[in-house]
Amino acid sequence: MDKKINSGASHPVTNKKIFDLITRNISNNSRILDFGSGSGYMTQQIGRYLEKNGINLNDKLYACEIAPENFSYEKIKCLKIEADSKIPFDNNFFDLIYSIEVLEHMARPYDYFIESFNKLKSGGTLIFSTPNISHFRSRLSYLFSGYQEMYGPLSTNPKNAGRISGHIMPLSINNFNYGLKKAGFDTVSFQIDKRKKSALIPAILFYPFLRFASIRVSKRMKKFDREIYLENLESISFINSLDALSSRSTIVVAKKI
Repeated sequence: MDKKINSGASHPVTNKKIFDLITRNISNNSRILDFGSGSGYMTQQIGRYLEKNGINLNDKLYACEIAPENFSYEKIKCLKIEADSKIPFDNNFFDLIYSIEVLEHMARPYDYFIESFNKLKSGGTLIFSTPNISHFRSRLSYLFSGYQEMYGPLSTNPKNAGRISGHIMPLSINNFNYGLKKAGFDTVSFQIDKRKKSALIPAILFYPFLRFASIRVSKRMKKFDREIYLENLESISFINSLDALSSRSTIVVAKKI
């Protein structure tokens, strides 16, 4: 058995949710990429899953990382990538690409969506998680401090790139829906991981007001621009739900048909 790798900054509940989503969306013939693999924790979990099911990792499991010297899973090679969102593989190569707590560090996440779409085969899946700026505690944090939760003052020093001060891209559910649809993905769905009690309790108290606001926005948009309303239906219905208002991370699943 290979040496167990530490999960790093990602929460165990997030890791389990991502693992379950990955394993539900792959087959014995799938090629899988861990983009921004860090130390290789999830790469190792997927590698063990594949081996347990009698699948040879060769030509099935791949990883890439800005600092591949930190990658500790010895059963596969980790390719070096730059901070330009480029995926160093041929188009139509993968069946599934995933990233865990990576997008918040990216300067060009929309380019990453385009890259992922191009590198995925027809029927392929992109899965990623990132801090949820829509939960109620984050909204209150922005109201009172000017910073969303998990997005504080930034640092330009490369040594701080992996810390919260390296969270440079606070995108919302609305942005993900736009960027993925713009890239060409046909379906986009939103999942949750661990509910934060500090967000859930006030969200429940304010939910009637938020629900009323959501209904007003939906009615107004349906009346004045039904085309945009239909284009954003997934994000409109999710952004003020109790799931979005309480989840620690936003987990997104996008499908290329």
